[in-house]
Amino acid sequence: VERIVVPQLARSYGVFFESIPYKGQNYFAAKIIPARGVWIEIESDADGCIYVKIDRKRKFPVTSLLRVLGLASEKEVLARFEKSPLARGVIAATLAHDHAHTPEEAFVEIYRRLRDGDIATPESARTHVESILSAERYDFSRVGRFHFNRRFGLPIAERDLANATLTLADVIRIITHIAELNANPNALPDDIDHLGFRRVRFAGELLESRMRVGLSRMKRNIQDRMAMV
Repeated sequence: VERIVVPQLARSYGVFFESIPYKGQNYFAAKIIPARGVWIEIESDADGCIYVKIDRKRKFPVTSLLRVLGLASEKEVLARFEKSPLARGVIAATLAHDHAHTPEEAFVEIYRRLRDGDIATPESARTHVESILSAERYDFSRVGRFHFNRRFGLPIAERDLANATLTLADVIRIITHIAELNANPNALPDDIDHLGFRRVRFAGELLESRMRVGLSRMKRNIQDRMAMV
């Protein structure tokens, strides 16, 4: 099928904060949009907790995500928010709603939200969750890292834009900012229609995306045929 490839004006990669009205109050949320990989939404709820949705599946407490990113115990989780009393209070409330108490349990809980109905073992859950956040399948891109670092006042030199994965420090900054936005009655969400949050996707990038899809399908077909031999 012949197609025409033309440049597109699209939403930029990075993190965007939006507000969700509920019973006369705005609750802020963050959308993390990578160049390649799953969308991650971190949202606050009326119960005072913060939850996560990966790839628009069922939500789970954000503390489970913190555990799989390296914080094993509740003490370690709370210690990372000592500089922000607002965020620490939110995290303490979220921990009370979190059924996972170890990294292994957190991997299983997240896996159940992503693959509802599948039987989850600690090993298969860890493998699946780590794979979707790995550098092979998740690319924040230099553009996304630039927007993220500039928003939070981090260095934006060339070497600082090389990290294309989502880190524990990134999630902590996003949670802290959401807690601060919720506590500020004058806080405003990002204007997603602002040109500062848009970027041009040129023909080369669009062709690269289609080539990646084609090669991925070819790889899957080859693996399926080899499995049948």
